[in-house]
Amino acid sequence: MFWFTLATCSALLSATSAVLQKKILFRLNALEFSFSVSLSIVFVTLFIPFFIDVNSIQPLTLSIIIGKSILGASAFLLVMLSLQHNQISSALPLLGLTPAVTALLSFFILGEGLQQSEWFGVGLMIAGAYVLERKPSDKFFQPINVIIKSKKYYYIYGAVVLFAVSSVFDRMLVHTMKVNPFVILFYQHIVYVLFFSSILMLRNVSFKIVIQKSTEQLPLIITVAILTLAYRFTQLEATKLAPVALVLAVKRTSILYASFFGGKLFSEDRLTLKLVGALLIVAAGFIILRNVG
Repeated sequence: MFWFTLATCSALLSATSAVLQKKILFRLNALEFSFSVSLSIVFVTLFIPFFIDVNSIQPLTLSIIIGKSILGASAFLLVMLSLQHNQISSALPLLGLTPAVTALLSFFILGEGLQQSEWFGVGLMIAGAYVLERKPSDKFFQPINVIIKSKKYYYIYGAVVLFAVSSVFDRMLVHTMKVNPFVILFYQHIVYVLFFSSILMLRNVSFKIVIQKSTEQLPLIITVAILTLAYRFTQLEATKLAPVALVLAVKRTSILYASFFGGKLFSEDRLTLKLVGALLIVAAGFIILRNVG
């Protein structure tokens, strides 16, 4: 059960990082922050080549790392966009929908049957999302309509799919191909910086201005960089020891911690109701994935 301890540590570190991210996003936009924190992580990981051989990696392995890192960078940017435009206690719990989305896609596209407990878990997730969005003045079906049609949540829905695919490649790299997690993290964040730099250039954003704005938030950005490196490392280590679906289910408990502390810190509305919704979503994740692996 050491994987569970590692995954729980990853969840706590991720929650702390998310709260700080929301704080920084009051000063920087999502793209500026994503670039700045990724650049900081690259500097933090510069020690890796001095202790681990990062040059002997096979071309196929490097290609997989690059591909999954592009997916991960896209998902990270989508989450930051969602945090920028939504309350943390509203946006983050929806990340916990990944198991339900994966199960339903498998059912409709691959024809894979779901057990009764898994259908119950999917229903529980839908109920959690409903509670999360419901306001006292809403009519019964109004929250469902908002969840499906509201553009403000599209960022999170995209991130859910991308994170799920990226995590499968993580499992392949560390468990099947036995790649050192530090090697993955080293190349991953270089790809992140190149990815966000490319978007900045395409949008004609001045790197000088971005760096100047980021310097004002430098202590917080460095703290987020260290926390991000730590929670990604512990997640990769946990993925070595257990199925990726189970690791993700435990990792998603971070939404409870981040929603509670972030909601309190930023005085967000309907916090108690949102926590109930988040709890239902997290519990449903364990129900859906309890027989995996």
